[in-house]
Amino acid sequence: MIDFHAAAEANRRRSRWLLALVTALALAVGLTLDALLRSTPFVTVLLLLGMALALLAARAFGDKVVLLTLRAAEPDPADPEHRQLLNLVHEMSVASGLPQPRVLVIPDPAPNALATGHDPGRATIAVTSGLLEKLDRAQTQAVVAHEMAHVGNRDTRLGVTVAVMVGAIALLADVAWRVRWQPSRGRSGPSGDGKDPLAFLVPLLLLITALAPIASRLVAFAISRQREYLADATAVAFTRNPEALASALEVIGADRRPTRSGTQGTAHLFFVRPAASRADERRGFLADLFATHPPIADRVARLRGIA
Repeated sequence: MIDFHAAAEANRRRSRWLLALVTALALAVGLTLDALLRSTPFVTVLLLLGMALALLAARAFGDKVVLLTLRAAEPDPADPEHRQLLNLVHEMSVASGLPQPRVLVIPDPAPNALATGHDPGRATIAVTSGLLEKLDRAQTQAVVAHEMAHVGNRDTRLGVTVAVMVGAIALLADVAWRVRWQPSRGRSGPSGDGKDPLAFLVPLLLLITALAPIASRLVAFAISRQREYLADATAVAFTRNPEALASALEVIGADRRPTRSGTQGTAHLFFVRPAASRADERRGFLADLFATHPPIADRVARLRGIA
């Protein structure tokens, strides 16, 4: 029997460590730039201020920005599929004991879904039109339950936060890369020989700026994979129907048209990875590092193990 509270707390604890690592990577870039520019911690202070403002913005507007990029719209009550979706969300809200989230439909033929929002009281569940067309009622209910599980486990807040932080680090690394040669121009050491005594930091800056965006994305992927397994198990606790979620994953896995509205920054928010590739179903250390979601086959096997 899965202890959902213990599993959720373990995930939160692991996520805090990974977010601390992302912050450390950003500070490493800022401090190295400050040293090369021989300035007070100007870049670092700006970085910390920028990250704080970005996180506040993510809390207030992050989900709205994500949904805007997806072109998500309100469901049409006159559409039978949309009415069924609204009913299923209401049922899962009752089953989970969570406030009923806002419901949106993404005009995309690829079957997929996501949840976003800073807290359960302001959550939104969005599904693609393709998911409503491809899945039957029980399968759609299982996917909705999975997204409600993300809401209940506070994964939605973390997902938006990670998306903002990864984007901020990528931007900072790009700026650092563009100014990498500027500090050494016109600098000279105490001897007046024209050599910059901090020139050794340039290779370090190049290394950090090359690795920081990659490392931050790997952290985002690691957070996402573990939470997908927990959301699958939590969804089963809501529906008591693991076969419905397993079969939904199989139907979506067999389709695997790319979700055009998904991006690299939002990939970890979706039910399955928006852009399918052969690497999705590979196993092993390297495959785990670069996958936003666990292999669909592994998720199905775990669900059928629960059954």
